[in-house]
Amino acid sequence: MKTVLVFAGTTEGRELLEILDRTGISVHACVATEYGSQILKSTSNVTVHTGRLDEQQMRELYKETGCEIVVDATHPYAVVVTDTIRKSIEGTDICYLRLLRDNDAHYDSWESDAADNLANGISDGQHYYDDIQSCASDLSNYEGNILLTTGSKELAAFASNSDIRERLIVRVIPGMESLKLCYDAGLEGRQIIAMQGPFSQEMNEAVIREYSIKHLVTKESGVTGGVDSKLAAVKKAGIDVHIIKRPKLDKIDSCKKYTGVEEKKHSEDMYKPEGVSIQELLAKLEKLLGVVLNRGRLDIVLAGIGPGAAAMMTKEVQEAIEQADYIFGARRMLDAISGRAKKYPYYLKTDIIPALEKIEDEKYKDSKVVIVFSGDTGFYSGSKKLYEAIEEVKAATHADWSVKILAGISSVSVLAARFGLDWQDGNFISLHGISREEWIPKLIDSVKHYKKTFFITSGVEDIHTLADLLSDNEQNYSILIGYQMTYPEEKTLSLSPRECLELSEEGLYSGIIVARHTRPRSLVPHLEDDFFIRDKVPMTKEEVRKISICQMKIKEGDVVYDIGSGTGSIAVQTAILSPSLKVYALECNPEAVELIKRNANKADVYNLSVIETMAPEGMDELPSADVCFIGGSKGNLRAILDKLYQINPTMRVVMNAVSLEAICDMKRVVEELNICDLLIEQLAVSQVKTLGDYHMLSANNPVFIFSFQFCRD
Repeated sequence: MKTVLVFAGTTEGRELLEILDRTGISVHACVATEYGSQILKSTSNVTVHTGRLDEQQMRELYKETGCEIVVDATHPYAVVVTDTIRKSIEGTDICYLRLLRDNDAHYDSWESDAADNLANGISDGQHYYDDIQSCASDLSNYEGNILLTTGSKELAAFASNSDIRERLIVRVIPGMESLKLCYDAGLEGRQIIAMQGPFSQEMNEAVIREYSIKHLVTKESGVTGGVDSKLAAVKKAGIDVHIIKRPKLDKIDSCKKYTGVEEKKHSEDMYKPEGVSIQELLAKLEKLLGVVLNRGRLDIVLAGIGPGAAAMMTKEVQEAIEQADYIFGARRMLDAISGRAKKYPYYLKTDIIPALEKIEDEKYKDSKVVIVFSGDTGFYSGSKKLYEAIEEVKAATHADWSVKILAGISSVSVLAARFGLDWQDGNFISLHGISREEWIPKLIDSVKHYKKTFFITSGVEDIHTLADLLSDNEQNYSILIGYQMTYPEEKTLSLSPRECLELSEEGLYSGIIVARHTRPRSLVPHLEDDFFIRDKVPMTKEEVRKISICQMKIKEGDVVYDIGSGTGSIAVQTAILSPSLKVYALECNPEAVELIKRNANKADVYNLSVIETMAPEGMDELPSADVCFIGGSKGNLRAILDKLYQINPTMRVVMNAVSLEAICDMKRVVEELNICDLLIEQLAVSQVKTLGDYHMLSANNPVFIFSFQFCRD
């Protein structure tokens, strides 16, 4: 395999060497200083050479190492070194590749306008120069302290002017050579900050404040060089920035021996004047070396950041965010997060997964991704679905991804603490991002049976809706409201339902409904016949109703049809069992339809829909049922059952029959169907009634109950 020699000196160069090392490629690395060799260690695959080389020494090193590929990964402003490297390969068969960092500040417009100014050359407190000398000359026209972040090699150009030198604060790498250049330029210790970069926005802001900086000088060194965090800090501090533009390089032709590309096509397509990005360079190396390079793994963290304020983040989450290369989340959450990670204002898995796959394709190192969620990841959070989606991608593509979840502080615990309440005995529901048809039944059921119902909302309109639902019995409820919890505009309010209707400010609302009186949940069907409004409409009697509902074997979340619903006694009694059920009462008699609605209102159920239709008509528009009760068929029994089988070939069905004709019809039909678990029961109920001094049996009509399960063909 071909030997590679890398002239390092940049972050990208170090990352390239790590990739080659992981892949098992033999590579030699050249660094100019001892400090560079401290950062870049030799390994079994990487041999580090320390010291500056002239053209002849480079040629000798090529012969010594037998290298066939040279990668110039020196600093984009090190034009003299690059020129020497290029001259050293002239007349050889060595393939030359120039690695250069992207010149994109990677800013979102909502985060900072500075990037647009940088890209478009618009001056708004920003000054641009073609070289170091013109920048140093121009600074004499401005007053105030200067933070110089261009390194120690160009320091002399600024320090030669005594007026500028006295106002300089220089930030250099902590190497002996850099410190010597600082002292040689006449700087004092108080003017020198020796630290390894790049630096976060917060660090830049701290330096600007500490040294009363009025002007910051930087090179146009891209995200890797930390220019984005410098620009953000400058904008926040309201000071000027002086930007030295990146020097231009000439084209050269190289690697023709390995690529077989014609000279003209090669110079146009295979080499860029300013060099190639690390992604492009890796693709070229894979072709030249005939290997697939190990570009590292993607470590993904799903993190709960609490109710909103940065102070509410756990230390564990803060550390993950500080170490992240990429951060995803809703914009209001990203606004509370600083750092130099690239930010994506995405919170839906349909947006996040493609972005992760793009990062996977483009990454060139072990990369850390943090996806932030409000509150806690275990409380009505999108983290569960995203976690499952990521695991599906890993299983399908064998992507080298790791994923873990970090818990956050829930709005529930914050709100309970604000009001001095515990919350382990409460019930919890979400109104956020959920249809009213789904959350209203759960809310009503909860306030009936729980002293405390905790809820989160999508906004003030949800508060109005729940308050309106409780207003008929408002003396029984207090609503404890948390508005913009943990933000500066936070409010905590204890209101009646009627007072909640007066709230108008939009924002983040959560709350607790405290019920003064509740009732225990019944664990069996319990409504008596006298509860229902009947008029002249037939009704399934209490004892038959209980056994029929038990034979329906309903489960949480089921969709239930009640065909020929009559007064709605089956439908209402079923809907009461759980707010997770969706019950549809189908009835063709207009008078009965109104009775069902009245009985549903009387029972205070919101998960029951009444459909005026003659079954099997009107069933196509309904969600597929899991269970169906047939109390009356109007002679359409076979057509109804055929339609039910078409809707769900594993549906469970319970039918009642009183007349001999209906019993015979049911017996005949079930023998023609593909069913299993058939059970036919005859129920005869007599009740004892008092007649004077006597107690007499009063018999109801015998009822046959057919229950069975459809079976697939």
